Amino acid sequence: MQNCNVLGIDVAKKSLVIFNQSNNQTIAIPNEKSALVESLEAYSWKPSENIIALESTGDYSFLPMQFFTEKGFTVKLINPIVTKKLIKATIRSKKTDKSDAQIIAEVAFYGEGQIITENDLNTAKKTLLRLENKITKIKSDFKRIKKSLEIKDKNGIELTEAINQVDQLIAASETAAEKIWQLSRKEKSDRQEEIISSHPGCGEKLSAIISEEAGNIKRFPTAKQFKAYAGIDPKVYQSGEKDVHGKMTKRGNPFLRQALFLAAFVASIHDPELKEYYQKKRAEGKPHILSVCAVSRKLCERIYSTVTQDRFYERRYPQG
Repeated sequence: MQNCNVLGIDVAKKSLVIFNQSNNQTIAIPNEKSALVESLEAYSWKPSENIIALESTGDYSFLPMQFFTEKGFTVKLINPIVTKKLIKATIRSKKTDKSDAQIIAEVAFYGEGQIITENDLNTAKKTLLRLENKITKIKSDFKRIKKSLEIKDKNGIELTEAINQVDQLIAASETAAEKIWQLSRKEKSDRQEEIISSHPGCGEKLSAIISEEAGNIKRFPTAKQFKAYAGIDPKVYQSGEKDVHGKMTKRGNPFLRQALFLAAFVASIHDPELKEYYQKKRAEGKPHILSVCAVSRKLCERIYSTVTQDRFYERRYPQG
């Protein structure tokens, strides 16, 4: 496999830019199955001679991953943090899609990337969890609308009928969210999800979300890279000889980041060690949100440690 040619793909919402390492040529096609079929036939790409490499760009990368995996190609998913570092380090006056696709190919050629299997593409549980999350947010929006209508109703504007209709929408969204959650529970949980659920703050739902959104956590060489993928690593500003750490980068997976934050909030109340760490940050003058963010980084390190060591978390309590 190491001697195979690499086809590096820069993925966008509507387009794919494909760099062919063997002839140093680039093509641009729509991000559609028909375009992939035509390209495969036109360029005679063969699974025995080519590796596919592309960045992890959420839903946009799913179609090419699925297409090439089903066709028997080795597909490598590259952490965008790795390629972005190389892109920034590349001396050029202008960023181009071609150079990005080329860098993706080079990164994969030198061994980076996670090999994707058909099992990895089974996104049923993740899709259900995301849908449940979206409906829950819609329910919250309905509740805010109801509160606004109630205030206007008290001030003499007759809105009783509108309030009742919004109540019905709230009830319907609650029922839908619960049904979807129950469907997601029927999907089999794996060892990683079970390990995550052993951590304080990570209940059944949050551990499922963290596991599904993170993917195979063992693919990250370090906890630092796992935190960067989630976007909970702090920004670093260099000033002279000092490195100043700021707010979260928020450049990673937003669903994973939200789940880790919620788990950290619960853990900062119920886990003695993380509660002490949260209170320490508050005593240092950090606001509540930043203090919970700091706890989420600690929790992320714990999860990474237990998953990579294939063990459940053992709760430690301070000596009284």
